[in-house]
Order: sequence, then structure tokens, then C-alpha cells
Amino acid sequence: MNIPYHDNATILGFQIKNTVGESALASWTKTTTNLRAQAQEAYCRMLTLDKRIQFVHEYLMARAWYVSQIYPPPDVCVRQLNTTISWFLWKGDIFRVPLSTMYRPKEEGGWDLTNLPAKSHALLLYRMRQQLMKTEQ
Repeated sequence: MNIPYHDNATILGFQIKNTVGESALASWTKTTTNLRAQAQEAYCRMLTLDKRIQFVHEYLMARAWYVSQIYPPPDVCVRQLNTTISWFLWKGDIFRVPLSTMYRPKEEGGWDLTNLPAKSHALLLYRMRQQLMKTEQ
């Protein structure tokens, strides 16, 4: 029938490929690259640590939360994003507090930084639950 065939497409910013794994990796790789570029762009701003954490929460990770509702983040992208966040927060300092400590609530001596893998998983499960509830009605 002479219909052109494409093995990938972009719909609403998501990469659609032959398998879910390939689609997730392509979408998360693009997201990771964009977040790294945004972090590098904002690196020279004179922000205190609490403002850097606020920047990560409100601006830097917004796209990641959008993508995580559709695809789970691959481990390689989680590592890259954690490295980017740590690099941005500490501005290349030698002394760094581990991200596991930063995730703790302020009452427990942390900075209440959002845990990327945990929130991504929660957003995906919430979206799946919402879709399931729509089909049951």
C-alpha cells in the first residue's frame, strides 16, 4: 500500500519506539540531557544551598516528574540525574553531604530533598491507578 513506516515517533515530548524499554530509555536520556544543560546554565548563579535545593525542586526536576508519570527511569539515568543534582548543589566542593542525608526531613538533620527514584515510582503508580479507576467506571 506504499505507507511509510517509522520505528520511532515523538508524541507530547515522549519518544515512542518499538518496545517500552527502548521508549523509556530514549525519553529519559533526552530528559537527562536537558536537565544537565539547565543545571549547567544555572550553575553560576549566586544561590545559597537552600535556594539551590528549591531550584532543584521547582524548576530542574519538573520535566522529570512529567516523564516519570509515563515511563519508569532507567538506573543509568537515575545515576546521572543524582550526579547532576549533587554537582549543582555543591558547586564542585570537595566536602559533600551524601544525597541520602539530604533526603532526610529537616527535623532529622537533612534538607528535605526529594528522592528522585522514590517519587518517580510513586508518580508512575499513581498514574497507573488513575487509569485503572477510569476503566472500571
